[in-house]
Amino acid sequence: MTKTFTAQAVAFAAAALFTLALFSGTSALAGHEYHAAMLAQAQMQDVAVAVQHVTVVGHRTARV
Repeated sequence: MTKTFTAQAVAFAAAALFTLALFSGTSALAGHEYHAAMLAQAQMQDVAVAVQHVTVVGHRTARV
């Protein structure tokens, strides 16, 4: 190895910061998508409950 200890330490620190930044960014995006999906699901449930109706098509007649 021709790199000095200082150069190796700087490269390691840069890699660690880059990894942390990528992890934090991905986590933030995933959290945002999860929150948006939960809101959409909650809105769909409200709509589904509001539209449920019962329709009686016919009835039986008593046999004599």
